[in-house]
Amino acid sequence: MKQGFTLLEIVVVILIIGILSSIALPYYRNAVEVSRTTEVVMLWGRQKNWATGKTLSAQQAQKATEHLQQAKLKYFTGQIICREKENPDELCWEAAFTRLDDSSLQYKLITTHNFMHLACVGLNEAGKNFCQSQSQQETPEVIGGEETYSFR
Repeated sequence: MKQGFTLLEIVVVILIIGILSSIALPYYRNAVEVSRTTEVVMLWGRQKNWATGKTLSAQQAQKATEHLQQAKLKYFTGQIICREKENPDELCWEAAFTRLDDSSLQYKLITTHNFMHLACVGLNEAGKNFCQSQSQQETPEVIGGEETYSFR
């Protein structure tokens, strides 16, 4: 009696493994990307507590950008930017965290409302899909000329 597997059995097993991995891989990548955003969310929480109710000068914003760069973020780069506001009395300084690698998934996380909220901006189609999947919003809000989704 011969022992072993036939070529057909091996092909069927490889086909089943291929189908299962093609289903699981997108979920895995999404979970990995969500875990990478954790470093920004934690840093944003500290910045939010620091910036609450403060009006920043350009010099203070530069110093805060240097502080963000010293934070040694692994997956993002952070900077303080002045975003034009509709109401000139509204504070313009906000933080922007841009994803570092040049993968097919490109997005950035930005603060809004004087650091109180975190929003996601897709920089390409995959980034827009990721931002929308991480938000409860159906339609994006336009902030500073960019379509944003509130980040959970």
